[in-house]
Amino acid sequence: MKTIHLLPILFLLITSIGCSQKKPQQETVTDHLAQYRDTIVGNFCGSQIDTLICEPLDSISDPSYRGFHYRWRVFAKNKSVKDLLLGNTIGIHFVKEGDLDGDGADEWGYVTEWETSNWMMYQVYTYEDKKPQLLYEPLPIYLFHIEPESDSFVSAKTDIASKSNHPGMVNVKFSDVRNDGEDFLLIDTIVPMLNDHR
Repeated sequence: MKTIHLLPILFLLITSIGCSQKKPQQETVTDHLAQYRDTIVGNFCGSQIDTLICEPLDSISDPSYRGFHYRWRVFAKNKSVKDLLLGNTIGIHFVKEGDLDGDGADEWGYVTEWETSNWMMYQVYTYEDKKPQLLYEPLPIYLFHIEPESDSFVSAKTDIASKSNHPGMVNVKFSDVRNDGEDFLLIDTIVPMLNDHR
């Protein structure tokens, strides 16, 4: 008879222990660099499609870093081209340029970003023997010349550089100040490539 009374108590004890055990919670993985990272897909080496990724270097060693980033690494996901280390910009947003130099591979560019100036530089990179190099000397661009809100000169980032019909040259747009600082002009011209890849 005593055994019958112990069974309901034992049953309640077992079910209460089972209910009190918490299920393991899944860990949330956060990528603190995701908001800074940019990617671009293209044929940068001339023989395969790959994804270039840029991410800041100055916060990788310190996950709590929340200030401006100044050092960047551009690398290929499949290692089709060599890494490039860049500085002097608080952000990199890739611009796909296509094949500007006629070598069968894609070039890419970016406009530097500074927190204290409206004057930026536009830089275009190509790869020779899988090593990154500037396609032409970086040129200044006034921020309002590439902003859609501008009521004077409007140029999308993708319109800054384009393929030229002149061998060894690139069509470019850049900003210049003339007439003793009165005119902020968007100049449309051609510039020489640093190395002719054709």
